[in-house]
Amino acid sequence: MNSIIAGIQILRPLNMILCLLSVFISAWLVGGMTSPLLLYTVIVVICFAGSSNILNDILDIHIDDINRPDRVLTSGRLRIWDALIIMSILYAVGIIATTYLQPVGRQIALFLVLPLLVLYTPLFKRLPLIGNFVVGSMLGLVFPFTEAAIYGYVDKMWMPFCLATGLSTIRELVKDVVDIDGDAVFDLQTFPRKYGLLATLWLLRIFAITLFLFALTPWIQGYYGWGYLILLIIFVGAPLLWSVFFQLNETSAATDYNRTAQLLKGITIGGMFVILSTGF
Repeated sequence: MNSIIAGIQILRPLNMILCLLSVFISAWLVGGMTSPLLLYTVIVVICFAGSSNILNDILDIHIDDINRPDRVLTSGRLRIWDALIIMSILYAVGIIATTYLQPVGRQIALFLVLPLLVLYTPLFKRLPLIGNFVVGSMLGLVFPFTEAAIYGYVDKMWMPFCLATGLSTIRELVKDVVDIDGDAVFDLQTFPRKYGLLATLWLLRIFAITLFLFALTPWIQGYYGWGYLILLIIFVGAPLLWSVFFQLNETSAATDYNRTAQLLKGITIGGMFVILSTGF
């Protein structure tokens, strides 16, 4: 029983729920809720997300011994061999499921998303900001991928992609500060390690302001209504700007950044409701 629970935990259920929510929001916004391809789209997203979470935990196990000793593998609740079996099955099922999708959706999954997921930890994670953007874009790519998987093109899901990617990238940058001690032991050149906490703080502030102003653009241009603006301010703009300008400051420690990372997780969920509101 404990192994089953550990097998579920290593998939990171909250991340899986966010991915699922993104798929269904995308499908609803593009009118694809009744499409027979939606099921295969869900399978691909869930399998790729879950298997890649496992892969990252396997590759990061020595770093997690320092940063996240309570994780499934580092705590010994699940053997690496068992994790490899689960990961292999999920990757195989996900790849098979792509054969049922529209060609453009299949190409996005196999030639863009899958390589980025597999190469993130061994390659992109070691590149300041690039690694943050790569992992941040994984949630955002669910939106155009869903539209492409169902219809074979991407038209309406670019704005949701940008909003979700921006929020996730900011959170990943905050998490780099939380993990700075373990990253230092293994000499990972993340942005906080290479440029310092002060530069990271101001970069977070610049990103937050830029993202909020960008998200205002479709309302200013008349594409979205007042409901979008109100939800954007309440669920994203106000808490995002408060977190990087008031919750964090020049004297903030890793524990402060950890609280901000948790808040940003909630803001990301709020961003889903903002995206959903664009369909009304």
